[in-house]
This record gives sequence, C-alpha cells and structure tokens, in this order.
Amino acid sequence: MSASLQTRIPTSPLTVGSVASLNQLACLQPSELAKQCDLLEIRLETMLGHQDLLQVELERFRDIPLLITARCAAEGGEADLTPDERASLLSAAAPFASWADIELASYGDMQDIAKDLRNQGIGLVLSYHNFEKTPYLSELQRIVDFGEDADIVKIAVRHHEVEDLTIGTQILQKNRRPMAFMGMGALAPVSRLLYAQHGSLLNYGYLGDEPTAPGQWPAELLKNGIAASEKIGA
Repeated sequence: MSASLQTRIPTSPLTVGSVASLNQLACLQPSELAKQCDLLEIRLETMLGHQDLLQVELERFRDIPLLITARCAAEGGEADLTPDERASLLSAAAPFASWADIELASYGDMQDIAKDLRNQGIGLVLSYHNFEKTPYLSELQRIVDFGEDADIVKIAVRHHEVEDLTIGTQILQKNRRPMAFMGMGALAPVSRLLYAQHGSLLNYGYLGDEPTAPGQWPAELLKNGIAASEKIGA
C-alpha cells in the first residue's frame, strides 16, 4: 500500500451516499453533498448507455471523493454484465475515483483491473453481499481472511433476528484491519448505527428518493445519526 493511500484510509466512520440512477446523480448539487455524506458512491451498472452524460456528471463531482462500483448481478447489480464489461466501466470512471468496490466473488476474474486501479492510487474495497441471511461468525471470518488484498473489506448481510447483530459486532471487534459491515432488512437501520460505533468505516445511505439496498437510511440522516452517537460516546 502506498503512503498516499494509507493516509486516505479512514480512521473514523464515514457516510457513503449512494445514487441509484443517472437522473438522481444529475439532481445532486456538489455544494450540498458535504452535509449529506463523506463519499459519493456511483453505481456504474445502473447508468449503462449514457456514458457521455455520465462523464459530464463525473466531471461535475471531480472535487468530491468518489467510490465507483459496477456490481455483478449475483450480488444486487442492475445489469448482467461480464467481468470484462464491468472492468471497462470501472476503467472509464477511474480518473474521477478515490475508491473502487469489486466483489470478492469476482476478484479472481477482475484482478487486472483491480491492479490497474491501485496503480492509479485508487483504494480497493473488496465486498461480499448476502441478501438472504447472516452467515455464522466462522464463515464471515473466512470471508474477511479471503479479502486480504483489500484496503477495506466490506460485508453486507441480511439480518433476521437480534442475534445477527451480535455476530456483526463480534466480527468487527475480532478484526483490526479496516472493515465496513452492514445489515440489510428490518434490522438494517439500527445495525448501521451500531456497526459505525464498533468501527465500520464505510456506512451506506441513499441520496435522492430510492434506496440502493434494503433498509438503507437517507444518507444525511445516517450521517447526523453517526455524528450524534459519536458525541454521546465521547
């Protein structure tokens, strides 16, 4: 890891504001984003067929820390793209990005683009998404260990019961490496604040009118909630 990248890895919880469409991105004002989120996530697979317009929008947000991803369909992506197609989207947006998210399941097929992104000084988030359940602690630990090449390992799982929250806090407490952990579903809202308090570095909310994952908070509300919880814990 380069020294410049090391200095950019957050040491306290950040709020990531995610947008679900190019129209929603076009409605955002860069001057207003600071109060809503710390990072802006661009879901590139939701903006296919509008590359020229997307480049204009990315230029508009050049001074905002951007996290780019082209999600695979198996983990919630909006389009069924090949690894090469997703790599092409990431490569085109790379000049504007601070971070890029690639699924752990796709990492073997996308190591070339991952290496290229990191050579450009872009931080690598390796992610795992389970929309059905919260795996056992031992399975989650194997996922964390598998993500050893990441600058930040990100795990998003569906919570069904309070015991799932215990598993989430345990995995965060067990690992000293930079991580992001979040719940989806009915327990998602409480999980996002809880995990930020236990060291989750990237905490996702939505911008605009449409969540990009089940149970997301509006980004500004999540950012304010994290700030309030940090004051209480200070």
